[in-house]
Amino acid sequence: MKEERSKQEEMRTPDDLRLLNAFGEALGDLPSEEETEQAWQAFAQARRGAAKRRRRIQLWTGMTVTAAAVVTLLFLWRGWPRPEAVPVQQSSFIEVYAAIESPREVVTDESHGRKILTTPPATTVKATLDDGTEVLLSANSRLEYPEHFSSTGRREVRLIGEARFTVAHDESRPFVVISGDMQTQVLGTVFDVNAYPGNHAEVTLYQGHVRVREEKNRQEYDVTPGQQAVLAHQKGLTVSEANLAETGSWTKGLFDYDDATLVQVMRAVGTWYNKSVIFHSAELLDCRVHFRFPRTVPLTEVVQALNDLGIARLELQNDCVIINER
Repeated sequence: MKEERSKQEEMRTPDDLRLLNAFGEALGDLPSEEETEQAWQAFAQARRGAAKRRRRIQLWTGMTVTAAAVVTLLFLWRGWPRPEAVPVQQSSFIEVYAAIESPREVVTDESHGRKILTTPPATTVKATLDDGTEVLLSANSRLEYPEHFSSTGRREVRLIGEARFTVAHDESRPFVVISGDMQTQVLGTVFDVNAYPGNHAEVTLYQGHVRVREEKNRQEYDVTPGQQAVLAHQKGLTVSEANLAETGSWTKGLFDYDDATLVQVMRAVGTWYNKSVIFHSAELLDCRVHFRFPRTVPLTEVVQALNDLGIARLELQNDCVIINER
C-alpha cells in the first residue's frame, strides 16, 4: 500500500500537491495519511473534466495561536559555529533565518590530506569515506574529513549544516562527528546530525547506538533508536522522542510536517533554498500546520503551496520570504 501511495505521489503535479496539503489542513490538527488520501480522492473525482488545473484555494482554517519565543537562525558559512545569536526583532519584523554566501555548485577542496565538501542551496550530495562510511550531505552544508583515516584511534569528521551518516562498524576505531560544542560518537549506526550555526544542534538516531557529548558543560547521554538529542545553549543537552518521518524527510526530497509550527517549517524552507525569512507578526510563529511538499520544485511553488493553506500571506521580495498576516 505504501509503495502504491508513493507512486501516486510521484505522478502528482505541484498543483495537485498544493491542493492535497490544503485538504490536510481542512481535516483538522492531526490528519492521518489515510484521511488526507481519502479527501484527495474525493476531490479528484469531483474535479474530473475541469478545464483548468491551476486555481487558488481559499480555505478558512480555525486554529488557536499562541505566542512563543523566537529562535533565530543566523547562519555563518565559513568558520565554525558561534554562540546562538539574539533574535533580530524590530518593531516591524522578526528575522528567523538569514541567507548566506554559498557556492553555486558542489565544491571539494583538498589540502594536506584532508577534504572539505560544501554544497549549494537545494542540493544534496553523497560521499563515501575512506572506511566505507556513507554520508548524505544536505544543502548549504560543509563536511571536513581526512582522505585516509588512521589505522588506530578515532575516525573524526567535522560538520556544519546537516548530514545523514551510515557508519561502517569498527570496534577499534570509534567514529566521531564534531559539530560545534557537540560530539557524537558511534561504532556503527545510522543517524542524522543537524548543526547549522546559530541553531540548536540535533542528533537523531535511526539504527544502532550513539553517545552524544556536550563539551562545555561535560554533559553526556546515550541515545537509542527513535530518540533525538538537542543541544540548546541555555538548556544544555536534552534527549526526547523524535518524529522520524519529519526529521528524516529531507533525505527523501520532501518537506514533511504534521502539526508543526510555521516557524519550524519556514526555518527548513529558508535553510534549504538559502533565502532570508522574515515574519511581520510574532503571532504567526507558532501557528500549527500540516505541510507535505517536494523539495525538488522552485521556491515559488513552495510559497504558493503555503499560501494555499490560508494561514498567512507569504511573498518573495528581494531574495527574502516575507510572512504577513492574511
